[in-house]
Amino acid sequence: MYRLPLAALANVLVAVPLLLIGGPAKANEIANLLAVCSNPATPPHDALMACRHVAEQGELDRKREALVWMNAGIAAFALGLYGDAVHAHTAAIKADPRLSAAFENRARAYERQSRIDEALADYASAISIRPQQPAAYLGRGTLMLNRGAPERALPDFGRALELDPNSIPARFNRGIAFLQLGQNRLAEIDFSDVIGRNPRDAGAYLNRGRARAAMDKPKAFNDLDRAVALQPEWGQAWFIRGRYREEQGDVEAANADYLRAYQLGHSDPWLIQRVRELSGQ
Repeated sequence: MYRLPLAALANVLVAVPLLLIGGPAKANEIANLLAVCSNPATPPHDALMACRHVAEQGELDRKREALVWMNAGIAAFALGLYGDAVHAHTAAIKADPRLSAAFENRARAYERQSRIDEALADYASAISIRPQQPAAYLGRGTLMLNRGAPERALPDFGRALELDPNSIPARFNRGIAFLQLGQNRLAEIDFSDVIGRNPRDAGAYLNRGRARAAMDKPKAFNDLDRAVALQPEWGQAWFIRGRYREEQGDVEAANADYLRAYQLGHSDPWLIQRVRELSGQ
């Protein structure tokens, strides 16, 4: 489980300052459209329609046009329309080539389309425009983590944390990268930091438990128990605790966890086979 970057694309629309152009009726129409386009409470479909409509009228200056197109891209992404999100962010970049957030957001849309080279190029562009902005490093690192390259993700997470030491997503994802690389002590430190900032973070307890399993079994099980208690409907937590319980020889308790994970919809071929064996199929 990775934490997505909290860059501009977070289903939150940016405010677009109003510039009155044309007569009162036209200005009022544009003002209303911008209000819908910029309001974070606007449903994504309505925001997409409003943003597109006002952008295509050609009544805005280039800076405002770029923000409106970016909002259209944010709304399209929220709707799962990744091609439309790419198109809208491309229009935003055309209107304002220095809008780094549009590059970040387009990178995430490209990633959803498995267009990894384009995504990496956009993250690089965002970093070149605003090298002191942590979001692009976090986004690129998360992309590398999703692609199974934790060793390539670590430098970006480290840079993101240099720029924003309080970034929980960067800290959490770096912990995942350390975990995947077998650097359990460093993973434990990162997840402990996340827990210190948010003591109800079930994911951090689960992954700290995984890191501690190779070092301190009692503490590991305390963390896994805590993850299950905090999020009892999370099938993966039951499944992982079951695996560690079985490793410790507590097969009966492990089987109970497996059955609960299965009931909660956790999908894993090994788990499905194990449940079939338990049910005599």
